Amino acid sequence: MSLFIGNIHHSTKQEDLEELFSKYGPNKISLKQNYAFVDFKDIKDAERALRKCNKKVVAGAEIELRWSERMKSHRHRNHDKHSSSRRYTSRSRSDSRNRRRRDERRRRRRSRSRSRSRSYRRSEKKRDRDRDRDRDRDRDRDRDRDRDRDRDRDRDRDRDRDRDRDRDSRKRKDKDDDSHESKKRGSSKDSKESKESKSKSSRKDSASSEKSD
Repeated sequence: MSLFIGNIHHSTKQEDLEELFSKYGPNKISLKQNYAFVDFKDIKDAERALRKCNKKVVAGAEIELRWSERMKSHRHRNHDKHSSSRRYTSRSRSDSRNRRRRDERRRRRRSRSRSRSRSYRRSEKKRDRDRDRDRDRDRDRDRDRDRDRDRDRDRDRDRDRDRDRDRDSRKRKDKDDDSHESKKRGSSKDSKESKESKSKSSRKDSASSEKSD
């Protein structure tokens, strides 16, 4: 990490600068006419030297310390690297956030579609159950109707049988009444005839008795 040393007195030697900067860490000094460069291996050593040695008097002159142009370009490159890495990191973070959001949306959609499919399946099952119930009810109604029809038929048959029985019994009664009447008539006729024959025979007897007298 390179520092620029300006405003160096012409009598300043390299040993003077080495003695000054050796306290802050390993370094390499390149002395020119009235300026020099000091290169530190560690940037922390360079930062410490910049803080402590700036405006220090060496060989009667107040030296000026700053980051060299090489260091600026190096730092700029590092800054660009860091900023690009930060950008990349922030981009990757935002990408990962977006990915997580997308995944979350997908999961929600899937869960919604699953819940929809479940609810659809449930509704289908319910519909099937309702259809089965309706079919069973219709079957039961048909059975009840058939039973009622059978009962009505049986009742009609029983009524017809009862009517036939009544008719037969009436006919039988009428026949019995007719035969009884005819018997009655026959017996009264017989008794009449027997009375008449008796009266005739008595008349004959009386006439014969008169003749004998």
